[in-house]
Amino acid sequence: MAASTKKIKPKKSAVSAKTTLSQDMWRFRLLWIVTLSAFILLTARAFWVQIVNSEFLQHKAEANISHTEKVKAMRGVISDRHGVPLAISTPVMTIVIDPKDYFTANDLFVEISKKLEQDPNNRKLKRLLPKKNLNLDELAEVVGLDANKLKQDMQKRSRSRYLPLKRQVPPAEASAIMAHKFQGVYTEKDYKRYYPQPQPNAQIIGLTNSNGHGIEGLEMQLNKRLSGIEGEQRILRDRHGNRLKVEEVITQGQAGENITLSIDSRLQYIMYRELTAAGVANNARSATAIAVDVKTGEILAMGSWPSYNPNDPKGLENKDAMRNRGAVDSFEPGSTMKPLTVMMALESGKYQPQTIVNTHPGSMRVGNHTIRDTHNYGALTLGGIIIKSSNVGVSKIALSLPYPTLPEFYKRIGFGKRSAVGFPGESAGLMLPPSKWNVSEVATMSYGYGLNATALQLAQAYAMIANHGVEMPLTLYKVTTQPKGKQAVAPEIADTVLHMLEGVTQPGGTATQAVIPGYRVGGKTGTAHKLRADRKGYSQNEYRALFAGVAPISNPRLAMIVVVENPQGRYYGGLVAAPIFAKIMQESLRLLNVPLDRPLETPKGVS
Repeated sequence: MAASTKKIKPKKSAVSAKTTLSQDMWRFRLLWIVTLSAFILLTARAFWVQIVNSEFLQHKAEANISHTEKVKAMRGVISDRHGVPLAISTPVMTIVIDPKDYFTANDLFVEISKKLEQDPNNRKLKRLLPKKNLNLDELAEVVGLDANKLKQDMQKRSRSRYLPLKRQVPPAEASAIMAHKFQGVYTEKDYKRYYPQPQPNAQIIGLTNSNGHGIEGLEMQLNKRLSGIEGEQRILRDRHGNRLKVEEVITQGQAGENITLSIDSRLQYIMYRELTAAGVANNARSATAIAVDVKTGEILAMGSWPSYNPNDPKGLENKDAMRNRGAVDSFEPGSTMKPLTVMMALESGKYQPQTIVNTHPGSMRVGNHTIRDTHNYGALTLGGIIIKSSNVGVSKIALSLPYPTLPEFYKRIGFGKRSAVGFPGESAGLMLPPSKWNVSEVATMSYGYGLNATALQLAQAYAMIANHGVEMPLTLYKVTTQPKGKQAVAPEIADTVLHMLEGVTQPGGTATQAVIPGYRVGGKTGTAHKLRADRKGYSQNEYRALFAGVAPISNPRLAMIVVVENPQGRYYGGLVAAPIFAKIMQESLRLLNVPLDRPLETPKGVS
C-alpha cells in the first residue's frame, strides 16, 4: 500500500521574522511621525491664526461683512422769539448703492450662470448664485434717474463702496424702492429742511442744499452750530452686500443747536402781507421794511417783497427774490437823512431848535448844480425844515459848519460800516473818502444824496433817536438780558429831534398818511431819484419812496423803515411808503400791547 503524502509548510527563518518586524516598526514610526508632524503643524497654524495673526485676520473678515458708516445728526430748529418754529428738519431717506459690490456680484452671477448651463443640476452652484442680477436700467427707472448717467457714475466709481443715488426721499417712497431688493442698494436715514412759514421769513432764514448744508441766510451763517456732530456706527452685511443690522454704535451723534431769533412771526407775517399788497398795488419793483425794538435793538420783523418759497425747488430760480434787501441792498436814502443833519446842527452848538434859516427863494447854487425845494418856504426853524423837507435849509446848515462835520457825524452813528447784525452779504453802504468832502458833496449829503445806506443803518439811526440818543447794537437773536448801548447823541438833542419828527405826520407835514389812531407817530418821508442804469446822472421817471418812523412818541417802542423801489404812478414817500408804515405799525403796536398815548377821535355825528 502506498504511503500517503502530506504538504508541510516551510517555517520562516528567524532572520525573515526579524526583518518583517523591523519593517512594521518603521511603518509605525513613520505614521507616528507624520501624525505628530501634522498635529504640530495644525497646532502651530492654529496658534498663528488665533494668537499671532488673529487681529489681522479678524480685520479682514470684518471688512467683508461689516462696514462703518456716518449717522447724520438732526439739524437744529430755528424758531421765533415765542418758540414758533421757522425751520425744522423732517426724517427722509437717502438711496445708496455699493458699486464695488455690484460689479463683484454681477461678475459672479455671469460666471455661475455659465457653469449652470453646463451642469444645471449642480446644487452647490445654485446656492452660490445671487438671487437677482442687478439691472441698472431697471434701477434707474425705479429710482427716477437717467440710466446712461447712472452707468457712467458706476463706471467712474467702480472701486468705491458708496454712491448716493437719490437724496431726501420720503420714507414711503424709499420703502417702495427697497421692495425691489436690488443688489447692493440700501437706505440711509437723513433729514430734509422744512420751512413752515416760507415767504415771510425766507430771505432771513435762507435754505439748505440737498446735503443739508446751509447755502443762504442764517442757515449758511449758523451752519456749524445748526449741523451738530455726526455719529458713527458699524453695520453687518451678508455676502451679497445687503445690510443685515446695526452691529455697534461707535460714536453717538449730537443734534444741532436750536436757535431763537428776535423775530416775531406775527409781525413778520403782517409786514410781508402789507408789503405784498402795496408792491402789487403800486406795480413796484420791490418793497422792503424793518421793525426794531428801540429799547433792546432786537429786529422784530424784517422782510421784502417779492419773496420765494424755500420748500419749492422751482422757486429758487429767481435769485433777485432771494436777497435780504434790508441788509444787502444799499441806496441813496434821500430826505430821511435830514433829521440827522438837524441833529448834527444842534450838537454843534451853533443852532437851536428855534434858529431861523432863510430858504428864500427856494433854490441855491452850489458848485455846478442848483439845489431846489418844491416851494419857496422862506424862513424856517429847524423843525420847519424837517416838516417841509427843505433841501435848501439843510444844505445851508451843513455848509455853515466845517465840511468834515456832517460826514464824520454820519460815520459816528453807523453809516459807512456794517451793523452788528453781520448778516451774510450785508452791505456797509458807501461814504465818500475825506478827499471828496467838498462844498457840493457835503451839501448833497445833507439831504441824502452822494452816500449809500442800507435799511438796517437807517433803522439803527432812527431807533437811536427814539431811545434818547442811546444806540443799541441791532440783533436778529432774542436777548435775555438788557444789552448795553452807547450814548451816541445827548438825550436832550435826540428828544428834540424826535418831537420835530411828530410834526411831519401832522397837518402841513409830508406824512399825514402815517398817522395811527390812538398813537402819536413821528417820522420822515423820502422821495429819491434813482441813478440811471449807466450811472450817468439820475433817471427822470424812476424813484424810491421811503418812510422812516417811530411810535409811540410819548414812550417809543418801535422804529420802522419802509422802502419801495420803482413805484408806478404815485411815487412820493408820503403817498406810497407812509401808508404801509401806518398799517404795519398799527397792528404791531396792538399785538405788542403797547398802551395808547393819544385819545381816539370820536366819529362825526357821535356826541
